[in-house]
Order: sequence, then C-alpha cells, then structure tokens
Amino acid sequence: MLVVSLSRITLLLSVILILITFLIDNGNCDQDEHSRTYIKHYYPPEFRASHSPPYDYISIPGDIILGGFFPIHQPPSNEYGSNQCAVIKRERGVQRLEAMLFALDVVNNRSSYLMSSILKKYNIRFGALIYDSCDYESYAVERALNMLLPSLDHCMPLQKQKQNQSSSSFVAGVIGSASSTVSMAIADILRLAEIPQISYASTSTDLSQKPRFQYFSRVVPPDTYQAEAVVSIIQFLNWTYVAVIKETGSYGERLTDDFKAKLKNKTICIAGELSVNIKDFNSYARVIKELYEDEKYRFVVGVVVFAQEDSIRQILNQTSSLDQFKGRWIFLGTDGWGKKRYPVTIESFGRAAINAITIAPKLYLIPEFDDYFTNLTPSKNTRNPWFKEYWEETYKCKFIETPDTIFNRNFTRACTDFDHINTTLSVSYFQEGYVHYVVDAVFTLVTAIQRLIEEKCLDPSVYKPLCREFFPFDGTKLLTVLRNTTFRNELSKRIIKFTTDGDGIGTYDIFQYQIINSSDRLDYVTIGEFTDSDQSHERLRINLQSVKWVKYNREITHWSETSLVPRSFCSESCPPGEIRTNIDSQQCCWTCRTCELFHITINETACSPCSEKEVPNSDFTKCIAVAGEYLSAHNIIAWPALILSSIGLLMAIYTIVIFIRFAQTPVIKASSRELSYFLLSGICCCHLCAWPLILKPHVLTCLFIRIGVGLSLTICLAALLTKTNRLARIFNNSQRLTQPSCLSPRSQLGICGGIVSIQLIGVLLWIIISPPATKLKSELKHNQKRLILVCQTDNEYIACSLVYNMILGISCTLYAIKTRHIPENFNEAKHIGFAMYSVCIIWLAFIAIFFGLRTSENWFRIQLVTLAICLSLSATVILLCLFAPKLYIVLFNPSKNIHVKFKTTLTTPQQSVERPSTSNNQDESIGTANNRRRRHASSDYATDITLFNSKTDSLALNINDETTQTGSISGGSSLFNGACTDAERQKHQLTSTQDDETTDLLTTSKQQTNSLNPPNFPIRPASSNLVIATENPWKKLSNVRYKLDAHDPNQSNSTQYNHVHAQHITFV
Repeated sequence: MLVVSLSRITLLLSVILILITFLIDNGNCDQDEHSRTYIKHYYPPEFRASHSPPYDYISIPGDIILGGFFPIHQPPSNEYGSNQCAVIKRERGVQRLEAMLFALDVVNNRSSYLMSSILKKYNIRFGALIYDSCDYESYAVERALNMLLPSLDHCMPLQKQKQNQSSSSFVAGVIGSASSTVSMAIADILRLAEIPQISYASTSTDLSQKPRFQYFSRVVPPDTYQAEAVVSIIQFLNWTYVAVIKETGSYGERLTDDFKAKLKNKTICIAGELSVNIKDFNSYARVIKELYEDEKYRFVVGVVVFAQEDSIRQILNQTSSLDQFKGRWIFLGTDGWGKKRYPVTIESFGRAAINAITIAPKLYLIPEFDDYFTNLTPSKNTRNPWFKEYWEETYKCKFIETPDTIFNRNFTRACTDFDHINTTLSVSYFQEGYVHYVVDAVFTLVTAIQRLIEEKCLDPSVYKPLCREFFPFDGTKLLTVLRNTTFRNELSKRIIKFTTDGDGIGTYDIFQYQIINSSDRLDYVTIGEFTDSDQSHERLRINLQSVKWVKYNREITHWSETSLVPRSFCSESCPPGEIRTNIDSQQCCWTCRTCELFHITINETACSPCSEKEVPNSDFTKCIAVAGEYLSAHNIIAWPALILSSIGLLMAIYTIVIFIRFAQTPVIKASSRELSYFLLSGICCCHLCAWPLILKPHVLTCLFIRIGVGLSLTICLAALLTKTNRLARIFNNSQRLTQPSCLSPRSQLGICGGIVSIQLIGVLLWIIISPPATKLKSELKHNQKRLILVCQTDNEYIACSLVYNMILGISCTLYAIKTRHIPENFNEAKHIGFAMYSVCIIWLAFIAIFFGLRTSENWFRIQLVTLAICLSLSATVILLCLFAPKLYIVLFNPSKNIHVKFKTTLTTPQQSVERPSTSNNQDESIGTANNRRRRHASSDYATDITLFNSKTDSLALNINDETTQTGSISGGSSLFNGACTDAERQKHQLTSTQDDETTDLLTTSKQQTNSLNPPNFPIRPASSNLVIATENPWKKLSNVRYKLDAHDPNQSNSTQYNHVHAQHITFV
C-alpha cells in the first residue's frame, strides 16, 4: 500500500485545490483569450520540492506527447548517506526506456505495417516526456506534476496551433510505471487531469480496483493469475509447507494476500511470513537468520519470495554469505524476479539462486529492438541523458565530462564508443523480458489516439495535424477507446486485449535457474508455462525433461545432480492405513493415527469400514473382495484322502466282482450274501463320499455330502448291527425251546432297510427345510480376515445325523462285546467286534483332530480331509475284517471251498452209552414217537449247522441263511432248521420225504441198538456230553441244538453205545 507522510498529503491537497481552480477557469476553449487565466511557464515545467535532488528527463517534441516513467535508478538508500537515487538499472531501467524510444521511432517513421496502415492519413508526430521514477513513490509523484500542469490547459494545443507553434505541451497518455506502488502514486495524480495510464509491468491486483484507479490500464496480467500460478507450481512440486518472504509495500503485501486467498481449500500451509524493507538492509540478514534458526522452519525447503529485483538481490546476497545456507532453500519468485539478470549478476548470488523457480509474463522477443539497442553508442544516443551512465556501469569505464559519483569514481579507464565490440570488455547482451510489453503499451496508446482522432476529425485534410474538434482533449473518451482496442503487434507477435477492468491477458513463462552442464555456467531455463485462459483444462504445463535438481555437498563443496524432488513439509505423510490428527488449527502439521482394523482411508483425515466380505487393499485406499478359500483336489493336503478313497473303492468293487463270480461256492453261499452286498454298497458309498468333500463346494456337492456322509455310514452300521443282533439272539437262546424270529435273508434286509430309512427320512426333511447351498464364512484370525467357502449347514441337523450314527455304532459295539463268548471257532463274531472297535477308535481320533486343530491356518481343509479319511478308513477296516478271510479261501485256498469240506459224520462209539434192549413193540412205539418229533423238527428249522470231525476242518463256514444242506445218511450229516413264518415252514415241508427217510433210518438204528441190549436195563451215561438213542434226537450242546445221526448199519459191534464228544463240533 502507498505510504506517504502527512506533509506530502498536505502538499497533494494544496495542489489539487489549485488544479481544480485552474480547470474551472480554463474549461472553455472558445472564450476570449484575454478572459482566460494563463500561467506563464517554461515547458516542460520542472516542479521540484526543496528537499528533492535535481533530476534529468527526456523531452521529445511532437503533436501529441506521450509520457513515460521508468525506474532508471534504484531508490535512494541510507547506505549512500543521501536522498539521491542509487545505482543505475541497466536492464529494467535503461533497456525499457530505450524500448519506448524505439517504439516512438517506429511510430513516427511508419516503419511497421501496423503503424503505417493506421497513420497513413495523418501527418501526426508523437513526442515524449520521460522521467526517472527511481522506483520511489515520492519522486514519481513529484515528477508526475510536471506532466499534470501543462495538461490542465486543454486549449493550449489549439492556441499554439493558431500561433503556428510546432510543438504541443499536453500529455495524452502515460506509459508506466514498472513498480505497482509507483504506478498507484502516479495514477492518483493523473486521474485529476483524466490522463489515461498504461503500465508495462505493474501487476498488483489493487490496480484493478475501480473507480480509484479509473484511468489505469496495463498490458500485463494482474497478480491474481500470478498467485494462482505460484500455487499450481507448489502443488506440482508436492510441497505442503512453505515460507513467505514479502517486500513491504503494495507489491509484496498485496501479492501475499492474493497468494493466501488462493490457498483456501488447498493442502498448503504457510509456515510464516517474513518481511523485508528495501530501505533497511539489516532486515535481509535478520530474515535469513530467522529462516535458518527457527524450529518451525526445520523442514521448510520452499521459500516464496514476493519482492522486486532489488530485494531479491539482497536476499541472495545474505544467502550466499554463509556456507551452511547454500542449497538450504529453493526460492520461488514471481515476476519481480522473473528472468532478470540483475539479481544474479554476481556469481555468488547466482550460486545462492540455484534450483530457484521463477515466473514472468511470457517473453516475446523483438529482433528489431536487438539491432536497435546493440547499435547505440554514447556519441549517437544524445537524447538519453542516462545512457553514458549506463555505459560506464556496463563497461566499468568513465567519461571525462561526466561528474564523479560513488558509482564511477573507482573506474580509471576512459570510455569509448567501441567498448561494446571490444572482446576483452564485451558484456553479454540479452533482451529484458518486459521490453515487448513497453512496445505493446506504446502501440496500444498510439492506436487508441488514432481512433479517437478518426472519430472527432471527420476530414483530416482540413486541419493538420489535428482538427479543432479534437480539443478540448477528452481523456475519458480516449480511455474507453483504449480498453476496446484489440490488435496484433507484428513486432512482438502478440495479441493485445484488455478486460473490462483494463487488465491485460497473457501467459506466464516458468523458469528454473540451473547449472548448464556443458559450460558449468548458470542461466535461466524455461521449464513450462501457465496460461490464464479458462478455456484450457491444463493451465500449468511443466516439461519434466527440462527440470533439473542439484544438491550441495558441503564436505566437498560441490553441486551434484539428483533425481529426487526436494520436499517441503511440516509433518511426514502418514503411511497407508493411517490418518492425520491435526495439531491445533494447523492443517499441515499433524500426528498419524492408525485406522481401525479392516478400515480404509477415504481421505487424509477419515477412515471407513469395509463390508464383511471385503478387506482393504495394500495401500488402504479401497475395499477389495476377499477371495473365498476352499478345499479342492489341487491342494496337496487332499491327496491322501483321494488316494485312500480310490484304493478302498477299487477294493470294494473287486470284492463285489469276486462275490458275483463265485456266488455259488459254499464259502460265498455261507456268508449271508444279501447282507454282504448291502454292506459292500455302504462301503462303496463311504469311499465315494470323499470326493464331494474334497471338491470345491457347490450346490450339487453339498447335496451329495448331506445325503452321502450320514447315509453311507448308516448303511454299513445297519448291516453290522443286523449281523451282531442276529448272532446275539441265536446264541443267547439257550432257555427257549423255539428258534428266534426274523433270521431269514429277507427279514434281515427288511431290518437293515428300516434302520437306514430313519436316516434317509431325516436327510430328506433336512434338504426340504434347508435346501443345500454354499456360503462364505468369515473368519478373523491374527488380524487377518478370511472368507471360507463352505456348504451351508445347520448344526442341529448335523448333530442329529451324527447322534443317530453314534447310537448305531455303540449298539454294534455292545453286541460285539456281548457275543465275544460264543464258540471260539465262530470267527465272524470276532471279526465284527474287531471292526467295530477299530471304527470307534477311528472316530474318537477324528473328534480329537476335528476340534483340536482350529488354530491351524488350514483347519477347515484338515477337517474335511479328516472326515473323508475317517469314512474311507472305517469302510476299509470293515471290508478287511469281514471279507478278507472269505476272499482268501476263494482265491488262495480253494481246496477248502468245496462241498465235502462243509459236511462230516459223527461216529458214536458203542462204549459211550450203555442201554438194555427192549421189545419190538416198545421199539415201534419209540420209533413212532421219534418219527413225529422228526417231522416236527424238520418243518420248524431251516438253519443248518454242519458238524466236523476236527477243528482243522472248520475254517470258513458260517450259519447259512439261504439253503438247507442235507447230506446222505452215510455221510453222517446232522440238520436242524428254524423258520420265523408258517410260509417258510410250508416251503420246507417239500423236503418231508427226505425227512421221513432220515426218520426211518434213525428208527432202524434204534431198533438195532435195542436188540443188542437186554430189556429194562438201566441207562448209564459214561459222560455228561453223551446222547442216547432213546432220547429226543434234537438236544442242546452248549447253546446250539444238534441232531444225532443214525448208527451205521454196517457197524460190526452192535453192542456198543453211541459216543459223541462236544469238542468234535466246530462252528465257523
């Protein structure tokens, strides 16, 4: 902001009052000349305050005067101990001044197509009145009054024209100034005389405020776009914490305010604002020291500098003063720095600026100006009073006629016009970045004046050079025409256009100050651009190939290139899965907090939970579906179960084939074939159940598991329970005279079917109530979420199925224990018992494994594999225990699988029983009674027991539930049959003829025996195990009924009694 003293304000108010009176008195150009107030003065006037130093200016006569303000010198400083302007500015001052003079030459000479086309009808010559503002507001206001006073007399040009005077004394418009603060001060003065002002470098947004700066316009874009460009660069570099150094005054403070306004809703924070004053050199050292020592700037690398080139130079000076400052910061400068050489002319200053990024309005070079400026010499360029000073400063020499100053008193070499071509003295030339803006401003003002002349002077040939209607000069009308002017400058190749507020529209170039590898020199390199056009979606464009970062190594005092982009931050970024907890109100400084389990970070400050079937990805930015785990045949852990199941299934099928192939052999016929096939089918089902357990869960596999797992084991247990129950009923029937019921094959199959049907009905109801389906079961273990694809089952139904099979298994086991004391050669009872003991052990181990491995990562796979193995092992044990002995006889010992091996003759030695013979009548009555009993016995029993001579002959036969084996009497067979139905009894009556024959043989044998014995001879049993012929032929030995065979009629010794030993009866 413009800061003026109270005395200056009083002076300005006084001047304003005088000017108002002057304007009122001279407002009408048509009134009598003697009635007008006329102030005698020299032109141009030299208004100067008493405390101000003398100053030079450029005055070029013309029909229309264009004013100009340029910072030829630096502002006064206490360092030099006077109020005199400081050292000359070569690029920003002299070059821009010469750019205006160059543009005037082009206009007056009509040397460009644009100027020749618009001025061809008019013989108008444009003059100039140019002052040095010294980049200082007070001096600029003081010198602006020199332009104001002549311009107040709008009729003066007309009077001079009547008097045939060749020059005009009014200023139609002003070009300048460079600094925004100086432009504001000038604008306040020029507004009083309604003089339009066009700036070529002032970018402060304050100048866009209307109506305060109503007559101010500019060909450069305002700082609003510049601040936005700085923010875009910071975001591109991913900086979140920066420091700001601002220059006191309108430029630095206003640009800082614009910058902070653009940071709203951005993740960029300002660590601190540090102010420097161009009049206080100690402020620069103080700022750099604070920036280095203050703890809050510890991680700050990016330093944004809102200052003009003089302040930039001092900042670089202080940065280069100490070695620890080198490479510590990366400066980000605005157009006050841009691509200017002055801040980095000294090498040490340039070293401090390495890596710096600056912006400036896009550079449009004018080659014609280069030719013009490089051909200037002190002897030829006499219209520029400061050119000799520029020459002395550039080539370090001194002209004899120039006065001694603190800036040239050390120069001893005399200056010549040929210094610029001397190779030993030559200084590299470059066109200053704002030269084309100066040319654009001059061309814009000339074009607007020409259009105003066309509007007011309809016939340009009447008045030369200006018509009477052009006066009094209307600055407001000129301003309107100027802001509606649009044209293309053929020299700068740029389109000039203004906004409604008089702001220019343009593009910013982005530069980086780099070390050039080829020559190890320092220079600005264009790395991108920023456009303020809203039509572009990518306003910032950076060429990454042009960006280069170097790092200073203090140990070897050398700069080395690095690929890492320097970081500027307050707090480290939180790692994935953590969010920020801000410290106080500072959004860029925080501590990190971990999100809860299975949460993602939706932004830097908030977490969001994932669904039950999702988990965060690796960087916790989104939820991803958890892949369902399941047991399949591809898992190695499943191979043992599949191998065992396959082998067991092949064994069961092989057993079935053998049973079918040798179905009519005695050992197969004696093994209860119906129950055997029923049991083998259950064994096959048990082996087949392993496959749906191992395969990937599906509706069909789940259906097979529900039906097969429980039902297959039920089939096996039902067959075994039927067998063990039948044996228990047979051998525990010692106190009953009648045989147990339901011992036929059909009855046994009916019992098995009833047992299995209970399980089948339960399974079908389970399927109807809860149809088979798959589900993903969520599991949390070790902070890891897993989804296990399993069949959807209800624990209640599973428990009922397992309890039912458990009851069957326990029943089989109890029956096996109960029948353990049957005759030792009845091997099947022992085999069933061993099978049930093994099955119980297997399932007890299964329970331990099933519930004991829940901590394993593959627990669900182990459970399914264990269940499959248990089913296969149970079926395999049953198969081996019950069917292996039979297969051995059939395949490897066929000599024992013949019919004769299953029949034997029991000899009855005579000495075993002594009995006296009786009469024939008595024998007949006894025979008749025995015949009746024989008939009754033959019709009641259908179960055969074959007696063998010795234990070695009894290996493989069991109770045959299928047929009645009858042998010849000579073979000594013993038969007894049992039936549970009358139909079966009727069926077996078909064999009555054979029974009668057997009865007759028994009667004959008894009669022969009676004839050998004396009548009424008492019976004396020789042993408790002997049976005499006169007793019932069906007696009980141990728990089994047996029938005594008839005596051999060929027995020579008829006086001996029958003798049967119990140990000669073998049951298999």
